[in-house]
Amino acid sequence: MDQQNIHPHKTIWQNKIFMKLFASYSVSMLGHWFDMVAIIILFSYVWQASPLVIALIPVAYALPQVLLSQFAGVLTDQYHRVKIMLVSDSVTAVLTLLLFFTNSPWPALILLALRSAVNVVHSPAQQGLIKLVVDEKLIMKAVTLNGTVNQMSKIIGPFAGASLAGFLSPKFCILVNAAAFTISALILLKIVLNKKMIRETAMVQEKGEQKGGFWSSWLEGWKIVLKSRILFISLISIVIGFIAIQMIDIQFPVLFREIAPDLPELTGWLMGASGLGAVLMILVLNRFSTLNNYGILIGLSMLLIGTGFGGLGFLREGFFLLLPVFLGISAGLGVGLLSITFQYLIQKETTEKEIGRVSGIANSLISMTVLVSPLVGGMLVQHFGVAVICIACGGFLILFGLGLAAGSPFLEGKKKLTKEKAAAVE
Repeated sequence: MDQQNIHPHKTIWQNKIFMKLFASYSVSMLGHWFDMVAIIILFSYVWQASPLVIALIPVAYALPQVLLSQFAGVLTDQYHRVKIMLVSDSVTAVLTLLLFFTNSPWPALILLALRSAVNVVHSPAQQGLIKLVVDEKLIMKAVTLNGTVNQMSKIIGPFAGASLAGFLSPKFCILVNAAAFTISALILLKIVLNKKMIRETAMVQEKGEQKGGFWSSWLEGWKIVLKSRILFISLISIVIGFIAIQMIDIQFPVLFREIAPDLPELTGWLMGASGLGAVLMILVLNRFSTLNNYGILIGLSMLLIGTGFGGLGFLREGFFLLLPVFLGISAGLGVGLLSITFQYLIQKETTEKEIGRVSGIANSLISMTVLVSPLVGGMLVQHFGVAVICIACGGFLILFGLGLAAGSPFLEGKKKLTKEKAAAVE
């Protein structure tokens, strides 16, 4: 039975299950970004932690994603995804509450790592539920709505969190995050307690079908990626792109420190402009019902990011102050296009019983770039200078993007290839 056909909604807003999932996702994402700035303030100013300890904060976030995402994908393909997310959000709320009572860096790092490990199921479960409960013609709307919330949370959360941390205390922001995940869990509990909704969010098992073992399911996930040309090439392309992006992304404060030492706020402007660009792109994509020509879209995203990053490398003292803003918007447009294209591609090129594993593999590989690339980028910047590495990474992304766009025929979706084969037979 095709579960897509049991949800005949004319608009995404009429899908009650998705709207509850969307509300849960929105609250949890805002909470996640809300306390991130508070944690940095706690480590840097309140606890006076060393630079090495502060550098372990992103490691605590990313390492569990690298190690556990693939296994989380298997888990969400085998068990009820709403129940998994409910447990995840409940445990995250408890761990965040424990973080509120922590008064030194090392216990905080352990709790951050545990919280990240518990949260690792969220993305593959969310992707799988979209595939399960949303009409195929409305998948683009669902993906762009989640993308908009994600990007808006990155803008609103740190800004509101920093303001509240200044007026009250950083720990109050952590308490707000605990409350956010509690609310998210309560919304998911409403789905679990509703017999009709819990039935509609469960995967239908075919007659005679048996669940595979954990390791066999994990290997099957890799086979799915490796056998699908579009998934394999797209994932490799995005990982290569992220390696270049992550090498320089954290170094922009160093660039601005050199060319505009009296304007420390430029880093915030750049982050805000990038977030704005991503939101604008996602709002544009929300007007489309489908995406095609994945190679061109991924290539264009790399081109936009490369233009923004490379352009920043050419800035010199006395530059026009709005230039970093325009370049940040360009990079943000690319980030928005890249994230939505890849999420949509995963939705369209997988079945509802394999999407969790594919999403988990993608999360694991992309998170790996967060661990390795900044260290390599930092060493290169120290040796060659930040402007040179900005231009080099930007130039590489532009050339890489043009190459992907030129090779677009190798990145065509299942349906388009099927149509071409049918036309050839006729």
